Amino acid sequence: MPPVHRRLHINLDTTRLDREHPLYHIDAETLLVATYVWVDDQLKALQAQGMRLPKPQKHQKATLPELLTIALFLTFLGLDLSKGYLLSQSLLRPYFPSLPHLSRFLRVLQNAQPLLAHLALRLAQGPSLLHVVDLKPLPMAHGHRIRGYALPGSGIGVGPLGGFAGYALVGVINDRGLFHRWALLPGNARETWARGLLEGLEHVLGDRGFRWVEGVLTPPYRLRGGQVVETGWREWMGRVRNWIETRFSVMVRSLGLGRVEARSYWGLVARVNLVLLAHNLIRSRVLLKMAGVEL
Repeated sequence: MPPVHRRLHINLDTTRLDREHPLYHIDAETLLVATYVWVDDQLKALQAQGMRLPKPQKHQKATLPELLTIALFLTFLGLDLSKGYLLSQSLLRPYFPSLPHLSRFLRVLQNAQPLLAHLALRLAQGPSLLHVVDLKPLPMAHGHRIRGYALPGSGIGVGPLGGFAGYALVGVINDRGLFHRWALLPGNARETWARGLLEGLEHVLGDRGFRWVEGVLTPPYRLRGGQVVETGWREWMGRVRNWIETRFSVMVRSLGLGRVEARSYWGLVARVNLVLLAHNLIRSRVLLKMAGVEL
């Protein structure tokens, strides 16, 4: 059976050490195996600590570690979950000979949304000297479809492409570039709505929209009448605050955050948590270390 990376036609000859996505450094088959080993080890560790995992579906084919591995692998490849899963049923059959129907796969993933968030948070554990916060619009409907969009907690906001119906992802990263706090807010959310997410954090940087949130340091801003309010902002802080813009760009460009689709609110939460977990896995370089790659 030919290796997975040959059938996917992934070119690995352009490896660069300044790129962090695993497929720049290892082949797809190694990535698949490393992902499964990591997921399986993490779930066994959580069970040993007394955490209850989602119950298997009735007559469920494949195990929870196998299905989470497939979901992460498709996210690493930037594929749509539904289309990618249909492809994996034939492409990954040598590795997962018995897979459930697509609807069952999505149901298992939805039920595992707290587990996905927990795994992402475990990767971001540890002290941090600095935090950066920002909002990212998650449009779910545009144009005439806005009126018909009515998932719980959604709202109508304005994004880069104009008006949209959907949500806003507020995320907080630590000094290692890992997301360790996040929440889904209505699409019309303002920065002040994220106040509760920042409780207990010190040394938080944000853009000017967070100037009304206590404890967040922002660039200088101008009041009506032209008066400039100095905030103690330093030149290097602008580069640090841009870290989160880069993290959001990676998730949109490479991990499919801008193409998230779901028919239910909890299905949406599961997919967002999956993307955040994939991002933290890539950024922490855990899978590369498991494969013996040191950057």
